[in-house]
Amino acid sequence: MPESKTPPAGLLLLISIAVYFSSSSVNAACKGMNCACKPSVIQFASPALEPNEDGKYPIALEADDVSAEGQNLVTLSGNAEVTQGRQTIVADLLKYYRESDRVVASGNVEMISADGHYLSSDSIDVHAPTQIGQLKNTEFKLARSISSEDGVDSVEIEARGSADVVNLEGEGLIRLENASYTNCAEGNDDVIIRAKQLELDQNAGIGKARNATVRFMNVPVFYLPYVSFPLNDERKTGLLTPGFGSDEESGNVIELPWYWNIAANQDATITPRLYTDRGLQIGAEYRHRSQNSSTFIYGEFLPDDDLFGEDRDLLSIQHTQSFTPNLTARVNYNDVSDADYFDDFRNDVRYFSATYVPRDVSLSYSGQYFNVRARANEYQIIDPIISAASKPYERRPSITFGTRLPDGPYGMQYGVAASYTDFASDTRIEGTRTALTPYVSLPFENIWGYVTPRLSLHHRQYSLDNVAAGQEDSPSFSVPIFSVNAGLYFEKNTNWFGDGALHTLEPRAFYAYAPDEDQSDVPIFDTSQVFLNNFGNIFRESRFYGEDRVGDTNQLTLGLTTRIIDNKSGDQRLKASFGQLILLDDLEQNLFPGQVIESGLGDLLAEVRTESKGPWTTYGFVQYDHDESEIRTARFALGYEPKDDARKNISVGYYFANGRTRDVDQLTLSAHWPLSDRWQLFADERYSIEDSESLSTTLGLEYNSCCWKLRISGQERIHNRDIEDKKTNIFVELELTSLGRVRTGIR
Repeated sequence: MPESKTPPAGLLLLISIAVYFSSSSVNAACKGMNCACKPSVIQFASPALEPNEDGKYPIALEADDVSAEGQNLVTLSGNAEVTQGRQTIVADLLKYYRESDRVVASGNVEMISADGHYLSSDSIDVHAPTQIGQLKNTEFKLARSISSEDGVDSVEIEARGSADVVNLEGEGLIRLENASYTNCAEGNDDVIIRAKQLELDQNAGIGKARNATVRFMNVPVFYLPYVSFPLNDERKTGLLTPGFGSDEESGNVIELPWYWNIAANQDATITPRLYTDRGLQIGAEYRHRSQNSSTFIYGEFLPDDDLFGEDRDLLSIQHTQSFTPNLTARVNYNDVSDADYFDDFRNDVRYFSATYVPRDVSLSYSGQYFNVRARANEYQIIDPIISAASKPYERRPSITFGTRLPDGPYGMQYGVAASYTDFASDTRIEGTRTALTPYVSLPFENIWGYVTPRLSLHHRQYSLDNVAAGQEDSPSFSVPIFSVNAGLYFEKNTNWFGDGALHTLEPRAFYAYAPDEDQSDVPIFDTSQVFLNNFGNIFRESRFYGEDRVGDTNQLTLGLTTRIIDNKSGDQRLKASFGQLILLDDLEQNLFPGQVIESGLGDLLAEVRTESKGPWTTYGFVQYDHDESEIRTARFALGYEPKDDARKNISVGYYFANGRTRDVDQLTLSAHWPLSDRWQLFADERYSIEDSESLSTTLGLEYNSCCWKLRISGQERIHNRDIEDKKTNIFVELELTSLGRVRTGIR
């Protein structure tokens, strides 16, 4: 491993902040993302009378003074109240018309609907059974949910406001004049819609406002002649809040997304986005899901980019179609205009080194005793400097077949794996490959252990084009592989940090043998070396991924796994595994001509996982090369995730890999932590120790005021695939809860 280098001050700062806040506390009663955002609650008496035989509640009248005028009119004054079930109207003066069930009231009027909505006004004229009517100079509170306990109804308030005139039109429809509306809890008027006309359709879950002003902190931020917004979490068609930003390369950025709720199972979002220094980009997303299919389509198009000088576009299509429970088709199509697209329009470091994007289609059938899959795929090469030898082959097509036959005598397992693939290339050897691998195994299992011998025969047949003169165009080979996998289980009861636990020891031995069969006349289409950077790979028969090489093997792997299992919960507190590969013969069949792997001690692998009763988890993996006396791969991770609050999450990681051309030596940090009930810190860092440079650093803060959120984040990342060329982004995002988002950015 290279000598360790000092991380930059920025990474040390992130780690220090993460460690500090991991030991600090927030409100102990705070549980989850919106723990501080409790809705307002109003309470009133549950219905006192039982419904009649027809299911309707009787109407009850009560007041300090009650007088009747004929058979129709009843006048109530002084603490006047009319109730029908939960529906209640109280006022100083109330007139009830029996024949029409009409209620006219004035003076400190309060009204509660059957759904728990609360209104107070100067006067009211309403039809009691349907609650169709009109109120003036009204304040209202709309119910989200209602619950009853011990004769008391408790209503959570979803929205509130006021209006000069409120027209109740039945069926959950309310029309208001000169109205204000907010989702903020009582006492908080940070976000308010003021409108000349406001329509609240609670059944459709849609609010519509005309001549509307959206005010934030009493400052008007939008004026719209017409706007609609959701009253709940249901989707709806309409304009989303526009986004604003700036970029040092692209100029100012303005976007105006439009959402289309096509049907319950499909929707689309279309987003015109103007880059003042590049031009107008159109983005569109379409989603569809049915019982037997799912579709996702996303595309972007920027014609004649003023900076790039050409059209820029991106297209991605994923589709899955189940024709029957056994027959499924999949399509994955991707297209991007150029290698710089992700770097110019995406802020995820994982995309920047992409050299090609995949395109494939497959059809799979899964039967009771066999499965078969037909697949065709190609790759769009987007990196112009990629060499011809590095370009992946296209498959036109590839057909794979496998069996799931019932067990034979004594539990014998047998079957065959087969494939046929047509590999295509413009510049290299191409052709077809047929692979046939019958196998048989006889597992012996007991509570104390297992022994599984296995025998397989690997046959390959090729038909090649574009071969050099004198080279075989129909090579073939057959290689048998014999293996034995055996293990034992030992258990005892023990204690783990004072708790009762089960301790296991599980020694394992794996032997594999395959004779040396010359394969030098066979091309490499899709085969690569199996690297022992994963613990399970040390117990493999084959040394290769793919079908173009079946390596000669005479090897023994000795392993040991120990576990600590909590007796009460059954959780695995510790798992530690060690494995040593021993090569009994030199290995001649490899990817490169003349390459020989000498016998002796192979790699040593160790893997450890721990999970405490509390918030801590750890993981470690080491691959040690005896020949070079060096570590080839190392991974370590430390996680802290308290179970009392989903916002709390810190992970620190380290990764090292000894590569052929250069080493990878990186530190990572990810932290999300509440500083208080409303403030939250988030940070992400990927730092290259090998280069003494940060690959990507993100640091941000979020404030949650319940009816609005403010997020401030800064990012510095590599640019143009050059580790010394950095691109800095600063983002400010303001979300007006339930009303949309306003975004601004500086780069």
